[in-house]
Amino acid sequence: MIIEEVQLYTTRLEELKHFYSGTLGMEVCIATDQAFHLQVGSTRMIFKQCETEHEPFYHVAWMIPTNQFKQAKRWATSRVTLSRDEGRDETYSTNWDSHSLYFEDPAGNIIELIAHHRIQNESAHDFSTKDIVQVCEIGLVSDDVLSTVNELQQMGLSRWGEVSETFAPVGDVHGLFIVVKKDRTWFFSKQKAQIYPLEISIRGVGKLRIG
Repeated sequence: MIIEEVQLYTTRLEELKHFYSGTLGMEVCIATDQAFHLQVGSTRMIFKQCETEHEPFYHVAWMIPTNQFKQAKRWATSRVTLSRDEGRDETYSTNWDSHSLYFEDPAGNIIELIAHHRIQNESAHDFSTKDIVQVCEIGLVSDDVLSTVNELQQMGLSRWGEVSETFAPVGDVHGLFIVVKKDRTWFFSKQKAQIYPLEISIRGVGKLRIG
């Protein structure tokens, strides 16, 4: 599953634009008073201004080269405070054969850097934002996880690994919906998952609008 574009919503547009361009040094390719676009590897990531009582927040994972996790961690540590879980600031998944770290942006979006070791995408130079491969995970919050999984399967997407009533990865190693039940606490975070508007374009599937 290749995520070509994802559109998220925020009440803190200028603050986020400064964070991603200034703090992280990422490329802002389009900016207006209502939205800005980031080029995250092969994925276009858009933040759009909204007016809501509660600040929307999302889980988004960026794939990095399989051999650059340690470099990416040094890069991230010099710019942000890494999220911690039981004293750890990184995690290894034996099921996925992947290393991950997490941090939050000023709006509370949970950003993950993940190196999948089953993918041959090594890089031979020092890590920078230009080495981010693509957006490879989007959190999808649902009142009924299994029903949402069935809907995604009808669109041609597949389950990836074990599925439960509170957590289900759908897609493949290149791109996943992380379907979680509303109010489930996000991994490496104290935030409980909530449903917010989301638009995502998937190669060969089309555009999905959620919320």
